[in-house]
Amino acid sequence: MKKIIAFITAFVLFIGVAFSAHIFTNEELNTNNSEFGTWISTKKDLSYRAVSSNIEEDTFMMMGSSEFNHGKKTPYHPTQMFRKLNMNVMCIGAAQNQSLSHAITLAAVAPKLKTKKVVIIVSPSWFAAEGVDAAGFAARFSESMYEEFLRNKDIPEETKSAIIKRADELLKKSPEIHKRAKTAEKLITNGDCSLEEKVKSKFDGWITQEKENINVGMLWRMAGGKNKDKYISLEKGEEPDWKKLAEEADASLQGKMNNQFNMVDKIFKSKVEPTMKDRKNADLNRTYGNSPEHGDLRLFLDVCKAYDIDAMLMLLPVNGWWYDYTGFPKENREQVSKGVEEIAAEYDVEICNFFDQCYTPGFLEDVVHPVGKGWVRINEEAYKFFEKN
Repeated sequence: MKKIIAFITAFVLFIGVAFSAHIFTNEELNTNNSEFGTWISTKKDLSYRAVSSNIEEDTFMMMGSSEFNHGKKTPYHPTQMFRKLNMNVMCIGAAQNQSLSHAITLAAVAPKLKTKKVVIIVSPSWFAAEGVDAAGFAARFSESMYEEFLRNKDIPEETKSAIIKRADELLKKSPEIHKRAKTAEKLITNGDCSLEEKVKSKFDGWITQEKENINVGMLWRMAGGKNKDKYISLEKGEEPDWKKLAEEADASLQGKMNNQFNMVDKIFKSKVEPTMKDRKNADLNRTYGNSPEHGDLRLFLDVCKAYDIDAMLMLLPVNGWWYDYTGFPKENREQVSKGVEEIAAEYDVEICNFFDQCYTPGFLEDVVHPVGKGWVRINEEAYKFFEKN
């Protein structure tokens, strides 16, 4: 009897805490605050409600991966720059996000995107021989985004089926997530589920939503929401002096990149130097050629095409000095540039190809992540693309 009472008490307390958290966070997720978009948060990106409820009439999408977590405290990062520009940009991306996860996210929120413009920052590292890592895809898999994607009847059946097939392949190594995704697919696409599956799916969906509400709402209140007073706005429509900003960015790195690979010294000494002995000529057989990522990027552009979304592919460079050291053949590296150029031409979308910056000091802080001048150039091209009629 005591155990039953204890269980009931614990359950009631859980419901009470969950309900309180729901009330506490519900308002936060419905702020429609443009600064919410430039807040970099791995939790925000996984929540359909958090993203969709903060897309406004003038919101542009900027999607990428781990680069968004680099340089956040500098004035050249998108989170800083677009707030200063009074431009409403929704930044989506963290480590392990690649074309397929972005295709799912865009398919989920596309009906809300009135500006019909998206920039996707494409990292050459996505184009490994095996494509997106299965564990990484599962880690960044959003169940709420996936369900909204499945509900979207405006995505062509061929595109939807191809995305479902790819997600199914990658999630098989994560049985619990895979099972819930398959149940959602059956329930939403054809309703062919048992009563037990329907009830469990409904409960799992509620749990997922509440977790997202709590995680995102509280993190925004504690971290993201505090940043809003740190940024000085320019007049709407006032374009920055990009050349001056690039010069300032270079000046800020003077004396901080004193190594043979032109990396930021602090990063070089802590993450690169300890591995140098093992990395010498370690990439002699590496290539960016035949990767499943090419197909995933096409799926992303298929979603754009379905909604007449104007897309820009923005290809990042790699650190040329480092890959010369590791023996990664130049002709094999350049395959990624050629491949992305061909896809852009195939879909008639804009491309901003920074691969000619592989040997530009001050563009990257390490092997693949932008710094200072690199972020200035990225922001400049994104700004001009968003502003163009």
